[in-house]
Amino acid sequence: MLKAIADERSRLNSRQEISGIGCFKDDRIVFWTWMFSTYFMEKWAPRQDDMLFYVRRKLSYVSADNSEGKKVEVEVYRRDSKKLPGLGDPDIDWEESVYLNLILQKLDYVVTCAVCTRSDAGDIHIHKKKCQEVFASPSKHAMDSKGEESKMSYPNIFFMIDNFEEVFSDMTVGEGEMVCVELVASDKSNTFQGRRCSLNIRS
Repeated sequence: MLKAIADERSRLNSRQEISGIGCFKDDRIVFWTWMFSTYFMEKWAPRQDDMLFYVRRKLSYVSADNSEGKKVEVEVYRRDSKKLPGLGDPDIDWEESVYLNLILQKLDYVVTCAVCTRSDAGDIHIHKKKCQEVFASPSKHAMDSKGEESKMSYPNIFFMIDNFEEVFSDMTVGEGEMVCVELVASDKSNTFQGRRCSLNIRS
């Protein structure tokens, strides 16, 4: 799947370099609807969620200079729903929908939190660390209020740990120590890994 996306981007870049113009919108819709149908509607892995996520862009206003402003919404349907948007629906951003479903359903995520110190030479020494599997979500809710309703956060993706107090309860930070947080993404077949984010916080 990732190779197909990389090949498509390479093809589009080559066409733009040769012709000096962008590709036709219909070409892009054909490719991205094919990707969506093939990898999320037809190829359903045992561990894959039965939900499908669609990024819809609705016209919300037209400015004085006739430029359009669009409101972005994420619609969620069960795979067997009879209300699924039709493939090729012009209001659906199919490329973004492919990326969103890829992030939410095709990748596994592990967050590592470590208490570290840095030596005078710049080397980092880990004193204690915890790893926790987390799940990507296009919505968020306040961690100090578990009963609060989730709010859509797309295009921001959140990785929430609902039991963080239990998981990290024994991780204390002393004078001169720092907390290092790393998020690692890997595909479900473990053919690749990628570090998405790394953060250091000093006490």
